[in-house]
Amino acid sequence: MKPVVRPITVDEAFDSPMFVALCDEYREESARDPGLMGTPPSREAYTNMVNAGLMRPLGVFMDGELVGLCAVLITPVPHFAGRVLASTETLFVAQAHRAGGAGLQLLRAAEALAAEAGASGLYVTAPVGGRLERVLPGMGYRETNRVFFRGQE
Repeated sequence: MKPVVRPITVDEAFDSPMFVALCDEYREESARDPGLMGTPPSREAYTNMVNAGLMRPLGVFMDGELVGLCAVLITPVPHFAGRVLASTETLFVAQAHRAGGAGLQLLRAAEALAAEAGASGLYVTAPVGGRLERVLPGMGYRETNRVFFRGQE
């Protein structure tokens, strides 16, 4: 069966029977700060961001089951005369469902969503050394920034 990508609500994501497993797999693969491990996502914060027009969530489904998520941030950037940029806050497809093109379809949907929102482009964050970091250059993405993190200890 072919993956289906579509806009979703925050409640639809959080209420999915697959949500906890997706979050656990995402965290294990993507979290580079041990201090963030085990921290559950905030339904309220996501809802507030969507309601404020700052975030648009997408889901990818296989046989009606949620197997991936993308949360696209849509923000004006005052430093660049208020131009709108989009970036992925989350972009993840469960390992078991990547071979069928679900990730590519989800990324293309995020690009379309960004364009519909009037964004000049889409920034995609990828964990260092991860598969996404390796495939993005072949899809026309170029490295523009390196993000560093230092925890508050």
